[in-house]
Amino acid sequence: MKTFCKWSRKDIEKRFDLLAELVDEPRFVCKKCARSSNDKKLLCKPAALPAMSFR
Repeated sequence: MKTFCKWSRKDIEKRFDLLAELVDEPRFVCKKCARSSNDKKLLCKPAALPAMSFR
């Protein structure tokens, strides 16, 4: 699967359900384009997001 950075508008429209699943509870953010994902393989320059504690 290609990285989110390379998804076109058509890719987003066609695979919106998959996109929603892959960005649910993101753990990584791309340092190039600021997209987020729960799988670092989907980002071209991934960086781990700090663990968030909601109280």
